[in-house]
Amino acid sequence: MKATYTLLPEFAPSQKPFVVKKTVRPYFSTDFHFHKECQLVYVLSGSGTRIIGHSTERFEEGDLTFVGANVPHVWYSESKPNEPAFEAVSLALYINPETVCEYLSALTDTVELRQFFKESERGIRICGEKKALITDILKQMLGQQNRHVGMLASFLQILDQLLDPEELVWLNVPDPISSYTTQTSGRVPKLMHFIQQNFKEDITLQQAASVAGLQIHSFCRFFKTLTNRTFSDFLNEVRIGFACKLLQQSDLSVTQIALECGYSNISYFNRCFKKINKMSPKAYRNGRVAKS
Repeated sequence: MKATYTLLPEFAPSQKPFVVKKTVRPYFSTDFHFHKECQLVYVLSGSGTRIIGHSTERFEEGDLTFVGANVPHVWYSESKPNEPAFEAVSLALYINPETVCEYLSALTDTVELRQFFKESERGIRICGEKKALITDILKQMLGQQNRHVGMLASFLQILDQLLDPEELVWLNVPDPISSYTTQTSGRVPKLMHFIQQNFKEDITLQQAASVAGLQIHSFCRFFKTLTNRTFSDFLNEVRIGFACKLLQQSDLSVTQIALECGYSNISYFNRCFKKINKMSPKAYRNGRVAKS
């Protein structure tokens, strides 16, 4: 399933910082897409499967999620035999992160907000009391279209809630390499750069240890302490993460993707993929939640 870029018409006339929109359809869309705006989505009615980045989950009425900029996503309905179709109703707040930060920078420090927008590329599910509070504000915003100051106040309330990590559930794990590249020099960034450049090849433990300037035994202990994973497990996470992107963004076959990610044994690739994502590559591409 390949994601396509979408230009949101609500932002076309001008550089609006945010837009609130209610959508009513017979069913949720099957278009797998991404756009430069962030998106807060509340499901008022309907159920089905939700894909955000690498995360595939079932959603029900009351689901509240936040999708970062340029993250492939889709909500789609699942029809069931002998059951009536439920109307798909959603309420969404679209946010242009660059415009919002530019406007607010004249009033306050936006470092924390910019960091949140960056981290939101992992996708977020919002729960608990925070979900109830944010959904109430979203509903209020629908009736504030001509009250610009009230609309802005409500928007800032939502941002304030999102910046508090309580009751936020991250849907995708961080990229394993980027998590360890905050340093600009030294053993760790050098090693991570080597993995990033060569993960499609057959990297040996000896090669990795040599890049880190350690003997194999010392390297294994060092790497396990650093990442809480063996080097083999870490390398598989990097490869499978790349495989997920190819499954979403290309039409390559599963076999071609396995080879592209450094797996010469397709059965081993399938086992690794299912261990990490809890579903097969084919099910992942088709957007089906794995059956337990």
